[in-house]
Amino acid sequence: MHTDRRAAATWAQRQKTGVTSSTERGKSAWRLRFAEPTPPPDTVRTRRTMKIVLSCNGSRGDVQPAMALGSALARRDHEVTLAVPPNLVSWAADSGLATQACGIDTDELLGSDLVTRDLKSSNPVTRLRAVSEITLRGGSRLQHDLRAVGQGADVIIGGSAGQERILNVAESLGIAYVPLHYCPIRKNSVVSPLPWLPPSITAHSWTILERILWHTSASTENELRRELGLGRANTPAASRITGQGVPELQAYDPLLFPGLGDEWGRSRPLVGFLEYLPSRPKLQSDLTHRSLVDWLYAGPAPLYVGFGSMKIGDPSIVEHAIVATAERLGLRVLLVTGGSHLSIDSPDDRFFVTSTIDHKTVLPRCTAAVHHGGAGSTAASLRAGLPTGICWFGADQPMWGRQLTRLGVGVSMPISRIDSDTLTSLVSALIEPDRRRAARATATSMIKPECAVASAITIIEETVSPHLPNRGTR
Repeated sequence: MHTDRRAAATWAQRQKTGVTSSTERGKSAWRLRFAEPTPPPDTVRTRRTMKIVLSCNGSRGDVQPAMALGSALARRDHEVTLAVPPNLVSWAADSGLATQACGIDTDELLGSDLVTRDLKSSNPVTRLRAVSEITLRGGSRLQHDLRAVGQGADVIIGGSAGQERILNVAESLGIAYVPLHYCPIRKNSVVSPLPWLPPSITAHSWTILERILWHTSASTENELRRELGLGRANTPAASRITGQGVPELQAYDPLLFPGLGDEWGRSRPLVGFLEYLPSRPKLQSDLTHRSLVDWLYAGPAPLYVGFGSMKIGDPSIVEHAIVATAERLGLRVLLVTGGSHLSIDSPDDRFFVTSTIDHKTVLPRCTAAVHHGGAGSTAASLRAGLPTGICWFGADQPMWGRQLTRLGVGVSMPISRIDSDTLTSLVSALIEPDRRRAARATATSMIKPECAVASAITIIEETVSPHLPNRGTR
């Protein structure tokens, strides 16, 4: 016991003195204090086990970071349940975690007219109506399902997609809600949601946007709250979440947003990207297929191209651009089709087409990456040390494109601009020596995946465990 106390005291002192420079690479004190890959020795035996629901609404890219966190929490004897869209239940269940269907089929939603037409309309009224309809259509189902899954839970941990519904359910159950964000979505002075505005009003732009969104969604929000027997809300969900006094986990690297960690501090700790490491067969990569292994080693490192779950309006335009770029630049191409419906019907062995890969294993064997700019894909290509081209569709994707451009490790453009010339120009910029060197340097400076997960777990346990009934300890 005496040795354990000494070890715990040493750990505590290391946390207090771990900050050598509060401005170094935009690191926050919170990030450094909780970057240890192991918990304090004296608390391992006294922490209380929790019943945790991880609510993930969206595509695979929204679910995978939660799977990383959930798997690590389960290894620490917490009881973890994943609540995911019905179209992802079978896939997510192969993580070994208990998995329940929650909300609507997101594949159907992404392919609906609401998303492919109305949400991209040039008419702002049409766009706002689409947002309201999507919220109401999926919100009621999500709340109903999540409330059933959350019975008896101590905490719901959930992403930014559907955060209003998660907050409502947690409030109705009288339990904590710990937000898990994959990009900055709260007021700050570092990154703006409206990048064309001058930097001097970055923080104010968040306030303006929040008020506009609340004005257009308040009636729908309160209708959904009434379904759970909750009182009327008079402020946006972001304000109510902040009012909980619970840390909002930021699952991305502070390297990409210098100064943000210092500005937010302990209230919104930037823990780093959460990376899921599959151990079960169905989640393993195509590297288990001998043909891909043989192809990768049969020639120069290829260009990786993949657009995740994004739906492409006219696949033939993108397919032609990929083939033309490969021919002009003399590159081999690994095309990962995902949900994009892309295909390259060519006998040319410069092209290899597959539906999915394990980013961690395959990307380090590539020379550069072109993708849609989802947070997970961005993290994967950065970790692999690849210069990255982002052909963005919307949401947070253009923001990642701007940050990679600022770092000198990537370039970006909207997917609507892609053709043979623009893609050739983008890839030519990626394979320049300076960008390749910058990408490799960035990879070595990022928070390691195991440290990111350990930081998140420490924060969750320190936030929630002290308020639990004495149901069980370890």
